[in-house]
Amino acid sequence: MQKGIPQIMDVTSIKSILHYLSNKILPSKFEYAQQPEQNTIQICLRGINSINWLEVSWQGDCARILKIEKPAKMGTNSTLAQQLNYGLKYMALVSIKQEKFERVIKLEFAKKPGDEITKYLIFELMGKHSNIFYLDKNLKIIAAGKQIKPTQSRFRTIATGSIYTEPPQNIKKEPSEIESFTDWKKTISIIPQSLNKCLISNYQGVSPILIDQLEHFSNFPKEKLMSKSIETIEDTDLKKIFNIWKLWINRFKNNIFNFTSYANNFYCVWYPDESNPRKKKTDLADEIFRYYDHFLKLKKIEALINKIDGIIFKQKNIEKKNFNQQNKLLTNSENHETYKLKADNIFLESDLKKSNIVEAQKLYKKSKKLKRARALIEGRINIYKNRIERLEEFSTMLENLCFLNIESKKITIDLLDELKNEVCKEFDIKRKNLKPNQKRTIDLTSSPIEIYSPQKLIIQIGRNMRQNDLISFKLSKRGDLWFHAQECPGSHVILKSSSKSADDIDIQLAADIASFFSKAKGNIKVPVNCVKIKDLQKINNGGIGCVSFKNKEIIWGNPTRGKEYMKKNCHFKK
Repeated sequence: MQKGIPQIMDVTSIKSILHYLSNKILPSKFEYAQQPEQNTIQICLRGINSINWLEVSWQGDCARILKIEKPAKMGTNSTLAQQLNYGLKYMALVSIKQEKFERVIKLEFAKKPGDEITKYLIFELMGKHSNIFYLDKNLKIIAAGKQIKPTQSRFRTIATGSIYTEPPQNIKKEPSEIESFTDWKKTISIIPQSLNKCLISNYQGVSPILIDQLEHFSNFPKEKLMSKSIETIEDTDLKKIFNIWKLWINRFKNNIFNFTSYANNFYCVWYPDESNPRKKKTDLADEIFRYYDHFLKLKKIEALINKIDGIIFKQKNIEKKNFNQQNKLLTNSENHETYKLKADNIFLESDLKKSNIVEAQKLYKKSKKLKRARALIEGRINIYKNRIERLEEFSTMLENLCFLNIESKKITIDLLDELKNEVCKEFDIKRKNLKPNQKRTIDLTSSPIEIYSPQKLIIQIGRNMRQNDLISFKLSKRGDLWFHAQECPGSHVILKSSSKSADDIDIQLAADIASFFSKAKGNIKVPVNCVKIKDLQKINNGGIGCVSFKNKEIIWGNPTRGKEYMKKNCHFKK
């Protein structure tokens, strides 16, 4: 899967969003709040002509405020959401404030526009120190995103019922448009160090993101000018940085913003996009939302993959441990013949005593017990063996989903969620993070992968166990062909040949694809079972997607060929 790190939302990005919101959604009526994640709140605001959703996160590595699309209903029972819904219901959002270069946002609420402010929502988006506060008219904390004890911070404590105090004051110099180059250079040269550190340590509102932007727009990215000591930089180069610096201040203070993306992980809200004068002007809030939505989904995908992989790994270790224990018991039970032989030898003795008879009876009893146990133990061994094989299948399904990283991220997340729920349900694993009102399954009727063969026949590939079951028994017809790697975990593949006979090219391609979507995809060739749908059956009391069949034909599949065909011909929904 594709990985990436989103750009941190610095003070300039925050101000651009707030300026947009102030013009677009004020005044608005508070409608609803929900908390989908521990460090994220979503708020619905009803304006005169529209309904808007805000998402604010105080997550340390991605603190943000965004205008978002209508989200799924989730996290309505959290304490914070309930308090907001109770205290802010039908109240008007009358102002959105941000002081100069601070990353503190204040939302003010009144019964109606023009009335006294009686409630506040304050968001502090300051990296690991980010937080949310719900305050009454006296600035008393009704609720907070996270409490801070005196032992955790020497600057301020945060507790329900206490009076809100602002973060420590920023004592750095405020950037100014009227400041001369000479004064600017004098300020940043007080302590000789790299230019980026000089700017960050002396001026408010300067972030590592802004440093990168200044360097980029001054045409110095290759020279890495910002990392050089200020003493070694010529005035001519410094003036180029200074001119861009002044442009940033001007656009920041006059609220002149536009969204421009310069790379997959780099955007700017203040530099004019002059590369294409005919470029259609885009909505800043929508663009910023799409940017963070992209990376947040990538992050969620990565987290889900690691979660599923961890669940499978842990469960596999449990099943292997049980398997080995039963094998040990089976080995010990092999002594049942020895105990029987000892008993027989006792009865062959000429001078047989009562104590000898009792001992022999005990040996016979132990022998019979061990013999009966062997059948039970062998049954348990088969169960644990099947469970380990089943986990291997789930692991292969996860690998297949990771290959399909060109898929829509939303669909990928849904399918990973479905796969995780399948594993947890089948092995009775408690799902800690499943919300009470969260759906446990998704509609998979349109989810299986579908491509066309060279002869324009549809080939379906299951992306998880439910899809395997779906395409093999619910969507298939009598004339279709079923493919699966022989004695190897993998996806079910269906060649839709009920309306039109498949030729050798189609059959070979289906076998190639089945070999690629299997655990054996690293091999040069893989034996693949080809079965008519009428000869396919579900296994009673087996897991989802478990099948039995007869009249199979073995076709050797080429995983590399299957992979290349998928890359060229598989086009996913966006």
